[in-house]
Amino acid sequence: MQANTGKLRASQNPYVLMPLLLLMWGSLAAVGKLLLRQIDSYHVMFYMYGFAVAAFAVIMLFKRSRRGRADFDSTAARPYVWTIRSAALLLACGLFSFLYDFLYMQSLSRIPAVEASMLNYLFPIFIVLFAVPIHKEKLNRFKLLSVAMGFLGTVLLMTKGDPGSLHLTNPAGDALAILAAVCWGLFTNLAKLNKQDMLMSTFMMTVIAFLLSACSLFAYSNLTLPAPPALGGVLWLGMSNIVIGFFLYFQALRYSPASLVASFTFFTPFVTLALIVLLLGEKPTTTDYAAALLILASVPVQQIGSRIAARGKGQLAG
Repeated sequence: MQANTGKLRASQNPYVLMPLLLLMWGSLAAVGKLLLRQIDSYHVMFYMYGFAVAAFAVIMLFKRSRRGRADFDSTAARPYVWTIRSAALLLACGLFSFLYDFLYMQSLSRIPAVEASMLNYLFPIFIVLFAVPIHKEKLNRFKLLSVAMGFLGTVLLMTKGDPGSLHLTNPAGDALAILAAVCWGLFTNLAKLNKQDMLMSTFMMTVIAFLLSACSLFAYSNLTLPAPPALGGVLWLGMSNIVIGFFLYFQALRYSPASLVASFTFFTPFVTLALIVLLLGEKPTTTDYAAALLILASVPVQQIGSRIAARGKGQLAG
């Protein structure tokens, strides 16, 4: 993994990849909540992953027809060498990916979107925390400060400066949102361990998640064909949050520390706020701007800390 993102190409640079990804992620809660008014969460999951599997299958066929050219991520094609460990890793990634979406959708069906989103935004903290035992990343004071700033900005943004204004209306829904955040923290760190071909791995993870969503649909609901608007919504979620989203997310993870990627995810509520301003015409308050400033400042704080630490090591080595 290359740590110096300044020398990376645009297709590898997290400062290019993550903003694009967060633009897509910003629509998840709003679109998901709208869809749940028309169809249940089991249908959302089934069709979302179904569209994603179909898209990945087309991409795989296209890639196979152009075998011999550059791989999907512009690197040389690598042979698939599967072991029990690599297969188990992909199975775990597919499971936690499914559990994240499943638990989050279940939460959205029980509690207000603002409440579910705020609790779900705990996942960057779990990414950083799980990176310590899984990747042996050091949790220095700058990373802790970055996490604290991002979380404080998120709380400030969601509560409009008054934490007492957010009342937990449904303990089960709250627990589901928090568990979803835990699942994404585990998924991110496990996915970073994967060394297989990125496109094939993502396709297999999506197939696993689709099979799990099909099992949940037939176990707890009845298969129906949603109306065209609902199909359009799940198509958007499948493309933006899985097909394109997975590629951007895995590229960022491959070329940067998990803790840096986690810091970028604190931009999600700010992106959501920007979309609300553009689409609904609502104007941000002074509190909203203060929250955005905290969120935006969390990434450079971590990067400055990393450079200070690297400079200190260089001086000790000298």
